[in-house]
Amino acid sequence: MRPRELTIYVVLLAALALPVQAAGQPEQLKSAEDIVKGLLGIGDSHGTKSSHRDEKPSIAVPIQFEYNSATITAESFAQLQMVAEALKSDRLSKSHFRVEGHTDSSGSEAFNRTLSERRAEAVKSYLVDKLGVDAAQLDAKGLGKDRPLEGVSQDTEEGRALNRRVVFVNLDAGGREPGPASASTDLAVEVVVKYQKGGDVGVLAPGGVLTPDDNYRVTFTATRPGYVYAFQIDSSGKIDPIFPNPSYSPAGNPVTARRIYSVPPEGQWLTLDETQGHEEIIVLASQTELHDPKAVALDLRSRAGGSPQEVASLPRGGRATGLFSYRLGFEHR
Repeated sequence: MRPRELTIYVVLLAALALPVQAAGQPEQLKSAEDIVKGLLGIGDSHGTKSSHRDEKPSIAVPIQFEYNSATITAESFAQLQMVAEALKSDRLSKSHFRVEGHTDSSGSEAFNRTLSERRAEAVKSYLVDKLGVDAAQLDAKGLGKDRPLEGVSQDTEEGRALNRRVVFVNLDAGGREPGPASASTDLAVEVVVKYQKGGDVGVLAPGGVLTPDDNYRVTFTATRPGYVYAFQIDSSGKIDPIFPNPSYSPAGNPVTARRIYSVPPEGQWLTLDETQGHEEIIVLASQTELHDPKAVALDLRSRAGGSPQEVASLPRGGRATGLFSYRLGFEHR
């Protein structure tokens, strides 16, 4: 396994197979000041509040894409320039943000999730590659149709167009993240394993397939400061450390809360060797340093079995007490 330098493909964010806004009703661009205020939680949310309450400050911006595509249209370049100006401003340049892709309720869940992920990645790539935003400030995530806007009917084209949106979320601001991890004060880690097949970028699902020609990257964000360990285990039982590993990332432990860690950094990917079979990505996290994290990862793999499932956390008790774990199985062919 080694990092590979590759060109980042510009493929973009959020919606179903249609442009982000309704035809004939172009949405007014958000100014850099609008975006700064939205991400600091100053004033209203510009109608961007989803059905999840108590979320962190966020703002939706009008980004358009080609039909049934993740290619950003030229009409959105000016808006992205304003986003970059806001993110590089003194008030936001030290913070970390998530670029979210959202779709309307039409179409299948799988299609919506994949397209929104590609569009989120494309927006991030454009901001970093074309406009000079620090890659460490941004993560990208496609949420499909999981988080519709409050009080917006999707029985009309206008309502569906509002739900097809790109949202920037301030991960360092007050509030809480929606989802299971927010219900606990324990250390938890949000992990996303992304892959690149040719020009397409997606999220590796449990039981997914990768080949030696494919590439992958592990991105994670911890809810609290602590120690994070990521490993790849191949079918022969060989275990390779992904994080911390200075060969793949200059970052190390302890990690900072709410900071986005990409291993390897943007512009690089990890590749597989020639050993085929069932493999695992395992991520461990603890508020204290682990004496032998490799042994813990191997023990988790042996106790959890070989099914290609994702394990949110270990049960309390025994040597697993106080430990967060994530396990993702995939097929190497």
